[in-house]
Amino acid sequence: MGLKVLNETSKVHALILLLIIIISIPFLCGCARKTQPQRKPVNSGGQEIKIAVSFADMERDGNQIIKNTMSARQGGGQEQGQQNGQQDEQQNQQQGGQQSGQGQQAGQDVVPVQTGQNGEQNRQGQQSTQQGGAQSGQQKVNITWLDAKNDPAQQEKDIDQLLSQDVKAVILQLVDPAAGSRIVRRLAQANIKVIALETLPVDAPVDGYITTDHDRTGELQARYLLSAAQGRAAPLKTVILQGDKNDRVSSDIAAAILQYLKGQSGVQVVLVKDHPRGDPQMAASTLEQALASTSNGIDAVVATDSRMVAAAADLLKNRGLSERVITIGVGADQKSSQVLAAGDHDAEVDVMPELIAQYAYDAAVSLAATGYWQNDSRVRNGDFDVPAKITPVRLITRSEAYLLDQRWSQIQGQNQSQENNQQDGQQSGQQNSQQGGQNNQSGGQNQGSGNGSAGSNGKKTTLKVTTQDGKTVEVQINGEIKKIETIDDGGGAGDKAGSAGQENGQGSGGQDSS
Repeated sequence: MGLKVLNETSKVHALILLLIIIISIPFLCGCARKTQPQRKPVNSGGQEIKIAVSFADMERDGNQIIKNTMSARQGGGQEQGQQNGQQDEQQNQQQGGQQSGQGQQAGQDVVPVQTGQNGEQNRQGQQSTQQGGAQSGQQKVNITWLDAKNDPAQQEKDIDQLLSQDVKAVILQLVDPAAGSRIVRRLAQANIKVIALETLPVDAPVDGYITTDHDRTGELQARYLLSAAQGRAAPLKTVILQGDKNDRVSSDIAAAILQYLKGQSGVQVVLVKDHPRGDPQMAASTLEQALASTSNGIDAVVATDSRMVAAAADLLKNRGLSERVITIGVGADQKSSQVLAAGDHDAEVDVMPELIAQYAYDAAVSLAATGYWQNDSRVRNGDFDVPAKITPVRLITRSEAYLLDQRWSQIQGQNQSQENNQQDGQQSGQQNSQQGGQNNQSGGQNQGSGNGSAGSNGKKTTLKVTTQDGKTVEVQINGEIKKIETIDDGGGAGDKAGSAGQENGQGSGGQDSS
């Protein structure tokens, strides 16, 4: 009997233990899962991707286009939504100003008109567009814009600040190519992806390289020179204005020009000179020295940057040589495009910054979200092979200058439109405020003459006038009398009339005239 009870007790204990194990299994599995790192979903709708763009100089025309193009793509039309919201808000402010003016003209107490529901809708609209189209399935992107202002120290300082922020990728346009490797390695240590823009830092582990076709650029410039040299008895004496010696873009373009001109008797390169950071003033000084040493015998100037060729074109125009000396640049910025359209410049290689911006945006977002991007080539860079995207270029001559004019007139139109909207809004507000104040004053005067209370605080004055022939006239006037004057066309009675007026004024309890 005792053995039977013991067996039954053992069975109960075993059953309880089994139940405990079954119940504990989900908790044990859950704890095991918690100890393992979970992968975050890629490109989730509400997840924000933070990238940064570090420009060498944001004031450069090409960089302005890159910024506008990327901003337009940011968040699936965020910029357009903000512009629409600003326009709606300006319209509401103008309508409010008009309504305020009408209320003042009616002589009523003026209450500031608020946008109310419309203003709240505009704010909600801006907030919804700033969410980056997350509801429509598009990636929410946040872009930090950095401007080094051509200062290498400032660029390094900006990069240092990024290290403490939750930035996943940086589009880097270097001020000083020599400092590029140090900057890139600092970002890489912080696990931030780096896309080099145009200038490739030497022997640096960048994750992407967006650049124009340097070889094709040099080829187009060389072909234009060879075409211009046809039929000439003497070769074209040519000066090549190169950028910074550490700038791979500039050196690659210059090398391509020399390669395509090699063995060509129609063009004679008399000088190739580099200039730190592609300084336009230094480039102009180089050309001036070349002209002096050859007694203005230079026939062509080729530059690897639009800023340098624009400075050269200005110098040649001042010397009266712009019609004789051929000029060719790279970049097609706004000034060089204007000089080209004016006939003082011959050709520009357009790098199409809009296209560069598209590729750079795609690369940065893809690298930040997935760690890779779709590149079409690879560039050797010291110990590293860098994934690259080579963008196309085109040669624009004087006859095709309208292609560039369309670009810059559109940019100018956008900037001018924004400035005009701001100025119109400010002027409209000021005019409505001034007009409202004037109408309010006139309304107050009308009220004072109508009921005798607004302008006079309820006071009335009785004026008694006695003429020379003994007639007396009494007039009741709202308010206090400050001064009484009479004009006698017959003359000689003015002083008397004045004294009579003073006596009447004192007698009626009014103030002395002054």
